[in-house]
Amino acid sequence: MFKFRKKYLIVVLIISIMSLAFSGCGKKQGEIVAKVNGDVITQEEFDREFEMAKKIKQKQFGEDILFKEMGNNKVFEDVLREETLDILIEDKLIRQELDRLNITLTDEEIDRAIKTRYIDELGGEEEYKAYLENNGFTEEFFRQQLERILLFEKYAEYYFDKIELSEKELKDYFEKNKDSLIKVKASHILVPTEEEGKKVLEKLKKGEDFYSLAATESMDEDSAVKGGAIEDGNYFTRGEMLESYKEIENVIFQLNIGEISDLVESELGYHIILLEDKIDTYEELKEDVIIRLKNEKYMEELSNLKNKAKIKIYMDLNKKK
Repeated sequence: MFKFRKKYLIVVLIISIMSLAFSGCGKKQGEIVAKVNGDVITQEEFDREFEMAKKIKQKQFGEDILFKEMGNNKVFEDVLREETLDILIEDKLIRQELDRLNITLTDEEIDRAIKTRYIDELGGEEEYKAYLENNGFTEEFFRQQLERILLFEKYAEYYFDKIELSEKELKDYFEKNKDSLIKVKASHILVPTEEEGKKVLEKLKKGEDFYSLAATESMDEDSAVKGGAIEDGNYFTRGEMLESYKEIENVIFQLNIGEISDLVESELGYHIILLEDKIDTYEELKEDVIIRLKNEKYMEELSNLKNKAKIKIYMDLNKKK
């Protein structure tokens, strides 16, 4: 099965073990990793979080991922250490904001999310328990992770509801970011050699059906049964394909609806691409613009929270263990 799109590893589990805010009383300074507006992040809390983060990344990318060079004299483990602390700091900030706003999360809401997002989606209670076991999660751990996600969502929803966007602001944003907003749907036929590709192109020129040829000629068996559909027939935007398939992406976005490309070479072979649809007008993309702009403003809000907060970091992030 050939995949063109980047693997956006949605943080359905935000790699951490939750704990209640510590008062800091009686704690030795050496046991404190950071303070966020007076709330303490302990070394124990950080270590649990960091160890789980490493295990999850190794499960996703292999045992050696921690040693991958990331530039600036850092390996992946160093970057992950920094990200882990950022997550813990952000967690404290959002919990503090929710407390200030009197926004709460009930056990019933967590139960409902577990059922609708996982048990139902996975096919039932047995499948859900197998999912936990396969990933090495206890039910208590999983519930703690979901609690964090739901709290983050509650704060995002609160902030989104406050944002008012004018028509002018939306249109200006669309014009400045149009290239990254345009969505396309495409199909392809993949063959191993240029010679075979030319034969397929000749059949298309003679009027043979693209989807039928995809089913019989394409090496991409998974997409072939769907008429060659790229990304299972879903729309996608510029920049979502892997870097190694940049040329394919460039060709797709240059085509007109219904147009078929010439041969496009990649590491997989030779592609013939059909652009099925393109969504590129403000009216069609307005909802996408609203979501994108609100998300950007939300990220600015999180940045502002950090900048205004009294954050003191005690651990040495550059120290190698």
